[in-house]
Amino acid sequence: MHRRREYARILWLLMALPCTLAVAGSVHKCVGPNGVASYQDVPCGRDMREATHWEAPSDPPPSNAAPPSAPVRERASARPARSPGSRVVRSEARPSECEAAKANRDRTLERVGLKRTFDLLSRLDEQVRNACRGR
Repeated sequence: MHRRREYARILWLLMALPCTLAVAGSVHKCVGPNGVASYQDVPCGRDMREATHWEAPSDPPPSNAAPPSAPVRERASARPARSPGSRVVRSEARPSECEAAKANRDRTLERVGLKRTFDLLSRLDEQVRNACRGR
């Protein structure tokens, strides 16, 4: 009877082992009739065209070590596309106010970390825009 329990435990552990292993899956890029692309783990439906598909690598297992702190990357300035013949009129900004607003935004985002909200980001960006425009 004791031996049966031991075999049952070993069998249970062997059956549970594949559940813990990360498995890579397929990714299908499907384009709908309206031109919108979607990514899914199943083949595209009849009304969608498959643009491409690939095997996705599995995620590495989590480690107990703390991740190294990543250096803060500077933001690339996003410029909206301009139509031909349009011109950009730049107002004189006071560099000290502009730089101070940017520094305040960076300090605030550093302090709140990943708990930032859309409202906070919008408010901080609006303050930078106003300061850099010279208002």
